[in-house]
Amino acid sequence: MKRIILIILLTNSAVFSETVSDQKLKLWTLTFIRNSTYLYPYEKYEFRDTIGGYRNKTNETVNNFEFSFKKRLENSNFSIYTDFFEFNKRAFSQQFDYYQNNQLVATSPVSIGDYFRSQIRTGFLYSLTSTINFNLIIGARYVKSELTDQYPFSYSIRFGQKYIGPEIGFEYQTDKFANFFLATKISFFQLYGRIYNNYYFTALNSDQGYINVNIKPYAKYIGNEIYVKAGYYFSDNIFMTIGLKSIVARILPDDMRVYSGDSRYDTLQNIEYGSRGSYAKTESFKSVVIEFGVNI
Repeated sequence: MKRIILIILLTNSAVFSETVSDQKLKLWTLTFIRNSTYLYPYEKYEFRDTIGGYRNKTNETVNNFEFSFKKRLENSNFSIYTDFFEFNKRAFSQQFDYYQNNQLVATSPVSIGDYFRSQIRTGFLYSLTSTINFNLIIGARYVKSELTDQYPFSYSIRFGQKYIGPEIGFEYQTDKFANFFLATKISFFQLYGRIYNNYYFTALNSDQGYINVNIKPYAKYIGNEIYVKAGYYFSDNIFMTIGLKSIVARILPDDMRVYSGDSRYDTLQNIEYGSRGSYAKTESFKSVVIEFGVNI
């Protein structure tokens, strides 16, 4: 009898040891994310203020894909993470009003160019508890975006921005209940970089017959990201989530004064900028997110 009990204990110990070993091996989390994003970028507001005649009525959306990985450092409360996405929205449009004899006769969406955006996040997660349910985020974020369009010899635009800087936040995931769970991520960032406002168009009443502006002011990019999701584990390794994500940022350029070489145009534009009392603008991105992940 004692021999049988000893065999059972040794067998259970071996199984437990193998399970713990398997859990230790599952240090990687890889995810593939599909975002359906409503776009309210800085560039479309800058286009409207510069060109005129357009209104921010049309809500543009784009489907884009995001990839991320997280690696738990063995025998440590630290993990490293990286996520990346980029997309190109062709024929990004705005509402344009058509007038005849000072009367509004029609309004319709008109393309203002192609919009591109990319983002990379990387850094460390620090587990504040004995489990990995609650993590502190300490990392960096890189953002680049631009709106471009051109008609040869008559018109071209390039409104864009590029930033890099630190972010801090936290993420939390509940324990599984019947394989379901809830999770959230909140982060705050303050990035530094430049705005690129480069546009050209013909203007017969100007001093040179054209207007050519190319300004690159330094700017701050201050904002937050909120991500809330509900998920389900199909197994210990494979899961899926559905959620909502919001990114909101305030753009604070040092200066936006225009220098085109045409004194009349420059004066009018700079008076308009000055009358607003601030060069700041806000952009936002609202996404419906479907995520597929695996723990390895």
